[in-house]
Parts: sequence; structure tokens; C-alpha cells
Amino acid sequence: MASIYRRRKKGPYYITYFVRPGQRKTVKGCKDKAATEALARKLEADAMLRREGVIDPKNDRYAAAEAKPLKDHLADMVVALKAKAVTVKQAETVEARVTHMLALCKAEHISQISPSAVQGALGTIREAGASKQSRKKGASLQTCNHYLRAVKQFTRWLWRDGRAREDTLTHLSGFNVQLDRRHDRRALTDEELARLIQEAERGPVVRGMTGPDRAILYQVAVGTGLRANELRNLVPGSFDFDADPPTVTVEAAYSKHRRKDVQPIRRDLTGLLRPWIKGKEVAQPAFNMPDKPVKLILADLAAAREARIAEARSEDEQKQRRQTTFLAYQDAANRVADFHALRHTYISRLVASGANIKVAQELARHSSPTLTLGRYAHVQLVDQTRALDVLPSIEPIRASDAALAATGMEDVASDPSKGCPARSARSARQRPGTPGLALNCQERELGSRTTEEAKTVGNTATCQDLPVPNNGERGRTRTCNLRFRRPKLYPIELRARASAVKQACPASQEV
Repeated sequence: MASIYRRRKKGPYYITYFVRPGQRKTVKGCKDKAATEALARKLEADAMLRREGVIDPKNDRYAAAEAKPLKDHLADMVVALKAKAVTVKQAETVEARVTHMLALCKAEHISQISPSAVQGALGTIREAGASKQSRKKGASLQTCNHYLRAVKQFTRWLWRDGRAREDTLTHLSGFNVQLDRRHDRRALTDEELARLIQEAERGPVVRGMTGPDRAILYQVAVGTGLRANELRNLVPGSFDFDADPPTVTVEAAYSKHRRKDVQPIRRDLTGLLRPWIKGKEVAQPAFNMPDKPVKLILADLAAAREARIAEARSEDEQKQRRQTTFLAYQDAANRVADFHALRHTYISRLVASGANIKVAQELARHSSPTLTLGRYAHVQLVDQTRALDVLPSIEPIRASDAALAATGMEDVASDPSKGCPARSARSARQRPGTPGLALNCQERELGSRTTEEAKTVGNTATCQDLPVPNNGERGRTRTCNLRFRRPKLYPIELRARASAVKQACPASQEV
């Protein structure tokens, strides 16, 4: 039986009842005794129904989660993310994006997160921008997708953790980012890459990193395809120069897909890295990279571009070089060359070298070849030209060739002796047993007397009563018929053929 009491004379009543045998619970009531007694009877009845299994205990958890503010749920999710070995930076980024979305939705409890409210918040971000840099032209569709992905991650966590009955945002889909691309990257050409490394090597200290260190960093980035965070967490022990082939290892804690990666490196790059790594301590990072390495490559690209312009011999040439996008951060197609563009360059060089698509996918450490070819592999104009040079050339058909093809004499232009009946006949007479234009005979070696004693009747040359050479039986003869059959043509075709033969074989007039 529940009991009610007061702690102070004019204070509210409190209710004490048994949730289950041996477990009591105290709940604050109100100043009205009758109302508090009614509440006590309700609590005691609900406790009995729960003990009997009539009321689902999940309803109590949902009610308690609904009463809890969303900021407390978000803090619990951040703790859970960090417990899953998610980096602190990534967890803080998700927290900031979800906090911004909840503020735009004006949601303080779980039930106030609705699809329409989230769509309205995304529209606000799209128009007003998500940062100071994007307020002038609004946020891109890719940025909106990042915010949508963060808030969907939050509602999915609420559902999986048993704090919400369902994930209300599961059906929301992202935007088509191809309609609003603002930060597409490009691949550097070989000449741009060589000038960038050369200028970085002789350049000054930029953001605490010396020029030779930046040059080595660029060569490792474009020679292995590692990302900025993976390069930042490399140590001297990550390199194995004595292996066959030499390798660099990225630990699972710093890899993007959270698995240990062993990446092969070129032997010429090994020769540069071995003396550079030799003097470093085992525990210290191999590269002293700043937080935003894009500022490193921006400084070196600008210095390399100015050095190339200064090499021009005249003012006109300097003006022409300045108008080009060679070594520029942004080209004519609005594609940028930031630090991650070195990874694009690595994959583009792999594909251009003729590597198998599966090999390129494994070296890029991508989940599908579509990502390797569709986003990271960039085709240069020189690659397209090289592919076109392999195609066979197309020669125009001359009018004389068309006439010869119509009469079956298409070989005359290439070899006039093939289309000249007189030359073909003379060749047949000079070489016994060689067929002419249309030779139909039994292949026999008739000797030197064959052509001398041949009797020509019309279009048929007949050789009869010719003794077979080296035959022991005298008096026996063999017969061989040589026929030159002409094709049956209409008069107009005969005239066209005669004209073509006359042009291609002037010697035929002598026969």
C-alpha cells in the first residue's frame, strides 16, 4: 500500500510505494492531498501491471528519454563515439553539426525531430551558409549532405540505443552533389610536380616546416597516395626499406577505413627516404606537418609559378605564362590543386601507366573501382592525344580507285602488272605452270616446248600431243587445256574497264 507524507508543514506531499517486492520508490506529489492520493493509487496500479507483464518496460524508457533534453543525449553519443576509437576531431565535428541542426529545428526533445523540420534546417543552411566563408553564396549541396548525415547518425543512434521508438529520418536522402560542385580537385602534370618539388626544396620555412622536409613530404604523398592524416601519424618505424618491395605501414587507428594498410613504395623513393629518416628518433613523427597542410602547397605553388614566369625571355612571354593556369591553385574548370590533389595525382599516374583496374583499386585502397576511376583518375590532354595516335589513319578514296573497284581491277593502282593482261600473259609464258588471269588446267610441267607449240583458238589456248618429259614410254601423250576466261560485262562496263587499264598500264597498248 502506498503512503503519502509531508516533509514540511506547508510543503508538497511525497509518495512512497513498492515498485517490486523489496524495492521502494519515492515520488514527489503536489500540495493537494486528494490529488496526491489519486496519483499514488495510479503509481501503485502501474507497478502491479508491470510486475504482471501487462505494461511493457520499454515504454518507461521511452518516456524517460523523451523527458531528457537532446543536448544530454548528444553528449552521451559523443562519449559512445570516442569509446569506439573514433578520433576526437571527428567526434567534435559530428557534435557541432548536430548541435547546429537541432538549433535550426528548434528541437529540445526527441519527439520534436521531424523530417520536415530537418528539411527546413537544410534549406536555411543552403541559403545562409554554414560558415563565414560560405555566407556570401550559401553552402554547397555537399555541405548540406554532411549536416544531414550527422543528424541522421544521431537519430539512428537514439533508435539503436533504445531511446526512441523509431528512426524518423531514415527515409531522408541526400542531395545530388553533381549539380553544385565547388571544390573539385585536379591532378598535377609531371612538369608541375617537378617544379613544385624543386621550389619547395629550396624554399623557406613555411608554418614550421623546412623546404627539404616539404619536398620529401610531397614525394611521399605522390608516391604512396597516403592521405594527410595518415602521413601526419607516420613514424620512422613505419618504413621498411629492407623488404622486397620496400613498404610503408599505416596503422589501423590512423587509416580512414580503420584497418592496417601496408603500401609498397618505389625503390628510387627509398633511396631518398633512407638518409632522411636515419637521423630521426623512433617515437617522433616522421613529418612535422601542421593542421592545415593546404597552406604549405599553396605557398610552394605560388612560388613555383612566379619562378616560371620570371624565366620568360620577354614581356610578351611573361604575359602569356601569367594568363595560363600552369601551377595555379585553380584552373579554368574551377578545379583546385590542394594537398589532397597529390593523392589524385598518384591515382591518375597509376591509371595512365596502364595498370590493371584491380591493381589501381588496391593501391588506392578504395572499396570499389567506381570511386577510383570516377573521382580520382583524371585524364590529361596528352593521354587523350596518345590514345588517338594509336588509331589507324583514314585515306580518302580517289575517283580512279572507285572506277577500278567497280570493274574488279582495284589492284591496278597498287601494282599495274596485276591489271595488265599482256604483262600477265607474258609472265605466264615465261614461267611454266604459273596461272594467268583465269588459268584452268591440270598442273603439269610441260617443259620448254609447251609455250612454243601452243595453238590459240579464240580465247582458248590448247596444247596437244606434247610428250611428257622424262617419260620412259614413247608414243603416249597428255593433253592440257589452258583457258583465259574473261568476265561477262556489259558494253559500258567493258569501256570503263578498258579506260582504267589504259590509264594504269600504258604498256598494254603495245600488245
